[in-house]
Order: sequence, then C-alpha cells, then structure tokens
Amino acid sequence: MPSRSSLTFGIEEEYFLTDLASRRIPHAPVPGFAEACQAALGSLVTREMFAAQFEVVTPVLHSLDQARECLAEARTTLARVARDFGLGLVAAGTQPLAQWRQQRPTDVARYQQLFDDFQMVASRSVLAGLHVHVGVPEDVDRIRAMNRVTPWLPLLLGLSASSPFWAGKPSGLMSYRQAVCDEWPRMGIPDHFDNDAEYQRYVQLLLDTGSIRTSADVWWNIRPSVRYPTLELRIADACPQLDDALCIAGLFRTMVSHALHAPRPDWVDDPMTRVITLENRWRAKRQGLRGAFIDPATQRALPFADWLENVLQEVLVYTVSGDEPALQHARTLAREGGSAEAQLATYQQARDAGRGHGEALVQVVDALMAQTELQGVAEGRRIA
Repeated sequence: MPSRSSLTFGIEEEYFLTDLASRRIPHAPVPGFAEACQAALGSLVTREMFAAQFEVVTPVLHSLDQARECLAEARTTLARVARDFGLGLVAAGTQPLAQWRQQRPTDVARYQQLFDDFQMVASRSVLAGLHVHVGVPEDVDRIRAMNRVTPWLPLLLGLSASSPFWAGKPSGLMSYRQAVCDEWPRMGIPDHFDNDAEYQRYVQLLLDTGSIRTSADVWWNIRPSVRYPTLELRIADACPQLDDALCIAGLFRTMVSHALHAPRPDWVDDPMTRVITLENRWRAKRQGLRGAFIDPATQRALPFADWLENVLQEVLVYTVSGDEPALQHARTLAREGGSAEAQLATYQQARDAGRGHGEALVQVVDALMAQTELQGVAEGRRIA
C-alpha cells in the first residue's frame, strides 16, 4: 500500500469568459483568444464544450502549495489575456447572466458529437465544474475505493456549491449545475458495483449494445478515470475562491487516502447507504451547507457542520502532510457559508439598496470575476 505522501493529484478548473461591457457570456467564439491563451499557457489551457468556455488542467501535483502556485498563475495569466480582448473570467458552476439558448458550441469534434447525440440536454449544459484526480496504485481496486468515498460526495458538493442562479434568475437551489447534470444519462451518484471486474462488465455491456461510444462516456460524480490511474471527482462546482478549490482538492485526497488505508466499515456496503447518499446529494444541491443531512454511518439527521466534523475526525489521521489547512477551511466554509450563499447575499444587498434585478446580477458577476481573477489577493490568498 502506498504511503499517504505519495498520493499525487491533479486539478481541472473550468471558466466562463464574460464580456466586460454586458457582463454576459459572448455568444460566438472570440477571434484570436484561443490562440492567445495557448501562447501564454501552452498545454495548461484547453477548450471546453462552449465557445466562450475554457479549462485549465494542471500537471501532476504533490502538494497543495504546488496547486496554489499553478492555479494562481493560470488564473492571473488567463485574466490578463482576457482583458486584452475586453473580457473577464468567471469560475462558478453557472454564470448568473448566461442564457443557454444563445451559446454556441465549440468546433472540437468530440464536443460536436455530444451535441449531436444529446441535443437540448447538451445545449443546456452551460456549466463549469472543478474536477480532481487522485492517483491510485495499480494493485488497488478503484471501484472498492470509490465505494468508500461515494457516501461523502454530498459534503464536497455542499462545500463547492456556486450555482444559485440560472438564466438570469435565482434558481432556489445552491447548485443548479447539478440539477442540469441530472438531465444526462450516467451522471449523478454511481451505480453500485462490488469491484472493478463487475464495473468492467457493465462498461462492456454498454459498449456492446451501442449505449455509449467509448468507455469514457460514464460521467458519474466520481469515477475511475479512463485516461489516468486515478479516481476522478466530478461533483464539485467550479469555485470562484481559489482557497475553496484547494479545500475540495485536499479534502478529496484525504478521503481517498482514508479509503486506501483505513479498515472498511460494514455500513459502506449496506444497500441503504446509496439511498442515503442520493438523499444527501439532493439536500446539498438544494440547501448547500444548510439544512439537515443523514450521516450514513449512524443513519441519523445532523446539521451539515456536524456531519462534516464527524467525517473530518474519521479521516484526520490519514491526511497527507500539508493538506491540514484544507480540512480547517472546510470547517470555515461550513460555519461562514460558501460561494452560493455569498452570491445570493450580494444580490439581495443590491436589491435592498434599490438596484434593479439586472443591476444586482451585474454586481454578482463583478464579484465572481474579482474572486476568480484574484483581484486584491496577495499570492492567491482568499479575499477577506
């Protein structure tokens, strides 16, 4: 079994371009922008499903300090390039003023195929996520490790929730991104398989019956990556605050470390656990960090902060050295609130001050741009 310090990881962050005049996402590709990004960041930056959306993919990382340095540099560089084109950068599950009907898909072939296959479902997916890969040794059954982490996914969704607005309106949810994701097949909480052999049979059945084009077309909230020997976290909304993104990465790595090293409790394989996980995911999607959540270990309802603390106490001994601040930051988010709550507060404060609906949304977008672009932040530290 690997030492905890050897658990490498990688992060993928998605961003929306935002027109500085209208605060909306550009409808069409911005001539020259993709080329300027490639010149500035090389292979770190890639195109996404929509023409006004880009992704940064880190190299293999060993520490959160490396992750901070890499992502802070990528964000500030992308923001500088964007300003030359009259654009800003937003990392959030949804861009509050985005109108999905007006967005054009990128011309990358694999994305064009998704739009052909999934039609309006693909067109509505004007979303940005935070994906985290954690390396798993070849001799470890990734499905069994995944089963151990899956019940805790709603915690990571609650901590990252940053999509309370959809199509210019409050959605009533803290993560409307996950509501849109539920329109796709093979998303959400994974189906249960005892081990990797069972999972491979499932994938082969889908391939043999023409249900999927490639084995990568299983898009669960957590999955064994096809391209890398990793477990890939996919449930998290993109985080405007860099510290929030690092918190998700560090906490997920700690959870995977626990899955690899700790004794396996009986409740993990209880059929009721998946039912509880589905319920908790809904509660995280709807209420974020608030409301009552069901602890799968005790099957009792608890406030989010209490359930989080139970899990942190369980995984603490398996934390990778240097990731301790991520766990403390999770406690801070549970106490003070995350991005979704901050966005709604900014919107309500503007409305209370007499601003119109559209003006209030512009203030939300401006705050998201400032956070994403690390404006006023020294060395990528959290905005006070």
